[in-house]
Amino acid sequence: MHRLRGRVLGLVGFGKIPRCLAGKARALGLDLVAFDPYVGAEEMAAAGVRKVTLEDLAARADFVSVHAPLTPGTRGLIGEALLRAMKPTAYVINTARGPLVSQDALLRALREGWIAGAALDVLETEPPAAADALRALDTLIVTPHVAFYSEESVQELQRKVAENVVSVLLGDAPRYPVNAVRPPLR
Repeated sequence: MHRLRGRVLGLVGFGKIPRCLAGKARALGLDLVAFDPYVGAEEMAAAGVRKVTLEDLAARADFVSVHAPLTPGTRGLIGEALLRAMKPTAYVINTARGPLVSQDALLRALREGWIAGAALDVLETEPPAAADALRALDTLIVTPHVAFYSEESVQELQRKVAENVVSVLLGDAPRYPVNAVRPPLR
């Protein structure tokens, strides 16, 4: 086991969740790099994070934490080329969306030692089949898409859903839209 101070956490995506994670990671002494094509270097620097390319993130990070949205362009974002570019001592963490990480490539990476391990709260197919080869790996931790869970988070989720419904019924834009491109219902 190694200390965290001085290790590099790479954030793939730099929205609300990774920004909160960045503050906690800095408190543990981690150095932070991030890739997000929609967030500028100045904004990241203000949060104590250095903006890098995805390839640079893969090469530098000891831990790659995935926080990107799932779009046609991000499906399989963490694939064979990126996993091969990572350090053999690095770990992948995905709490965002399963298809962001190619499970076939991850399986090869773990079996062949391209990386040290992975922790997944989401998978390409949920629930995984009983015969899924990922289930047999001792270098992988899988949780059932509950990384967010607490009694308080469930209550907050229910409250926010109700607030969104009220906003839409009053003709306002929802605060938490699923598809921000769609105009508000009026």
